[in-house]
Amino acid sequence: MKELDLEYKIIGKDKTVLVIETGIGSSFYDWYSIVEDLKEDFTIVLYHRCGYGKSQAPKTPRTPKNIAEELNYLLDKIGIKDKFILMGHSFGGLCVQHYAKMYPYKLKGIMLIDSTSFNFKQLYMIDTPVMNSLIAIDKMVESNINSSKKSKEELNQHNRNIISAYENRISDLDMKSVEEFFTSSTLHKTIAEEFQNWDIDSNEIKSIPEFPNIPLIVIARDNKVAERGWVKYTIPEKEAILYENEWRKLQIELSKLSDEGILVIAENSDHEIYLDRPDIVIQYLKTLL
Repeated sequence: MKELDLEYKIIGKDKTVLVIETGIGSSFYDWYSIVEDLKEDFTIVLYHRCGYGKSQAPKTPRTPKNIAEELNYLLDKIGIKDKFILMGHSFGGLCVQHYAKMYPYKLKGIMLIDSTSFNFKQLYMIDTPVMNSLIAIDKMVESNINSSKKSKEELNQHNRNIISAYENRISDLDMKSVEEFFTSSTLHKTIAEEFQNWDIDSNEIKSIPEFPNIPLIVIARDNKVAERGWVKYTIPEKEAILYENEWRKLQIELSKLSDEGILVIAENSDHEIYLDRPDIVIQYLKTLL
């Protein structure tokens, strides 16, 4: 692989390495608070995929296969030689699934936090027309392509609530980086490409049959909390329940990828479990030490 310029941070000094793959459109600054609680027990590698933060713009299609290869390049470059724990949230979990099939011999354990499933298409096959009209992949692609055409000022305005949520959580210097992160047209173009390839992603992951039989912890959100969240966004309650039941089935399926897999339900948490229930993430990560 040609030289890649990826932004990364290494925090902590313990022997066990933990590598974090963020969700779609998310920055590693989201993980700062949980990393503070983990740095005594792990050496944590945070990084931004191509197109995110200060990492270079992508030169290959945004599929988990290419993302896994790029992550592997980075880990080789920074000298990670021992087996490590790989943790991914949401779309980052899809990338982790692909990495695990490509480089099983490098992994000590895996944690998937409310991860996108390789069978995600099943979510669009249930009777949820209102939900589908709002979260259809082509809508996500279109929305991010439109955002990628906005100026920095427009993106700052558009993402003001997201950016301001970081205030008092991180330093002023990091705050500037967060602002840069969310006002980047390249970010939105990259997100659009990541969504665009979900169909390819699913087929590519399924094309590699073997998943490593190593410790696998799948942490899933609380159905009831997520249902209430959807209803707030004007989704009919019946559809929200159907959708969340299907999401849970997919999480159960993920937990069976390894003979050593377990499913954990993060009570009182929605999708961003590492923010809503960091205690659960920390508790189960420590079982992998």
